Amino acid sequence: MSYWGDGVDDCDYAFDAVGAIFFRISDRMFKDAETVIAKRYPEQAIVASLCCLRLLGERFPKNLSVHFGKRDLERARKAFDQWHQVVKDQLPPERHEAIGVSANREFALFEDWLLGRPASADGRNLP
Repeated sequence: MSYWGDGVDDCDYAFDAVGAIFFRISDRMFKDAETVIAKRYPEQAIVASLCCLRLLGERFPKNLSVHFGKRDLERARKAFDQWHQVVKDQLPPERHEAIGVSANREFALFEDWLLGRPASADGRNLP
């Protein structure tokens, strides 16, 4: 990469600026995840943050590969699953299941895009 570039993210400065956005979203997602789990809050934004990362990653794939990888995705999945279990009694049953289905879809989309693995109908990745 060089100091000058023709494209939106073809120079070091632009690449770093976009990377800072990826870092900020993922850092905030993990901090918020710790809070909602510890305080048993029924509100969370883990999946919404993950969706933002995925959408930005589609436009800036190099930045995503540098700033958010397989381990981060596994950490986000673990945090979401832990939160989902902790607050299951605070949510109406139909909401609890719907949130899980929606999250599984988003994780599958991200995993498919990031890892190149096909997803099953229920959103879980196939072996």
